[in-house]
Amino acid sequence: MNAGVIVAIVLVGLIFIFLMILFILMPRKAFFTVLFSGAYVSLFKSISMKLRKLNVDEIFNAYVLAKKSHISISIYDLEIISTSGGHPLKIVEGLNAAKNAKLDFDMDFVKAVDISGREVLEVVRECINPKIVELPLISSVAQDNWEVNVKVSLTLKVDIKNFLSGVTEETISARAVEAVVTKIANTEKASFLVSKPQLIDKAIFDAGIDDDSKYELVSADVIHVDLGINRGLSAEKEQIEKNRILSANQLEHRRLVAVAVEQEMKAKAEEMRVKVIEKEAEVPKAVVEAIREGKMKDVVDYYKLQNLQADTEMRRHLIGKNNKS
Repeated sequence: MNAGVIVAIVLVGLIFIFLMILFILMPRKAFFTVLFSGAYVSLFKSISMKLRKLNVDEIFNAYVLAKKSHISISIYDLEIISTSGGHPLKIVEGLNAAKNAKLDFDMDFVKAVDISGREVLEVVRECINPKIVELPLISSVAQDNWEVNVKVSLTLKVDIKNFLSGVTEETISARAVEAVVTKIANTEKASFLVSKPQLIDKAIFDAGIDDDSKYELVSADVIHVDLGINRGLSAEKEQIEKNRILSANQLEHRRLVAVAVEQEMKAKAEEMRVKVIEKEAEVPKAVVEAIREGKMKDVVDYYKLQNLQADTEMRRHLIGKNNKS
């Protein structure tokens, strides 16, 4: 076997090995999908993206959709989007939807929306179909002390210019509530505002609640408005009730003080009675001592003294009854 044949065999082997390596490394499904869809991507580009662990299937599907939708975006741009953490397919789908809806979405805006975590298709839908935000029930008091209850619905449309940097719908809702409360507070008669709810709509628009916002206020509709309670009468009733409770508490306090004084007096009387009993208990001892010392002749004198005391006590008792009669 001559040298030329050997060289040819070696070259064929090297080429075969090279092709096998390429076949193993290449993203076969994604590559052939792009190839047969008419959107050409070089083989080495495909292998390069796979080796860098990019989402090749998503990038290639986005590239095919862009070609079919006639959207001017390169495979390099999609690669950059994927590298920066974006979603190439969602971006292309959003651009395609915006194009069909005749919305002026540029690539930078769509990238920013995707990176912010919002769905581009959702933003497109909000641009086509305005968002309706229903505010909670608003209650405020007019100058005549009558309460007004208002239910308002806001219709918002996306403002592309301020979408990325403008304030959110929560801020717009708070501004709308503030505008309604201010309007009610500045109204002399609540019934006048109830009869003309369009004044509330005008107050919301005049407040400029959508300034520097990512949404534009399309309409403000009063769903429901009615009169509540008269806060003046309610306050007067509350004050009367508070005064009644305060008087009742004062009377109860006085009663408790009187009861405490009475109990204290009873305790003192009981204490004095105990002392009297203690003193009376010492009388027999004193009598015995007097007899022993000869100051009292005998026991007969002692009993005479007892009878005299009993007679005196009975007379006092009878006198007390007569006085009561």
